[in-house]
Amino acid sequence: MKLSKQSLILATIVPLIFGAIILYNFLDAISVLQPLGQSTALIYNQLVVMGILSFLALAVYWCVMMYLIYLLEQNLFLLDENLDKAADIGARHLTESKNLLNQVIVILKRYETNQ
Repeated sequence: MKLSKQSLILATIVPLIFGAIILYNFLDAISVLQPLGQSTALIYNQLVVMGILSFLALAVYWCVMMYLIYLLEQNLFLLDENLDKAADIGARHLTESKNLLNQVIVILKRYETNQ
């Protein structure tokens, strides 16, 4: 299955958009509790940093994975082309060797009939 560049771009961008929405909702949720002096008030800054760093780490990971999928597809396409060429060359060699063996058999039969 060959993925088009458009589908790879969509597969890269859509999860990043959802991740940004999730990060925004996370920051909104901890911002609501922060002024109330709830349990997150003490670690508000750490939660913001953790949320942003988690989003950035997952974004980098996802982009790298999509790039690796793209490279794998390119390699498979290149291998298919090379295997087709190799199969054609192999078939040509088999045909030539068959012709040579037939010539040897004809020569051997002539030699046997002459004796």
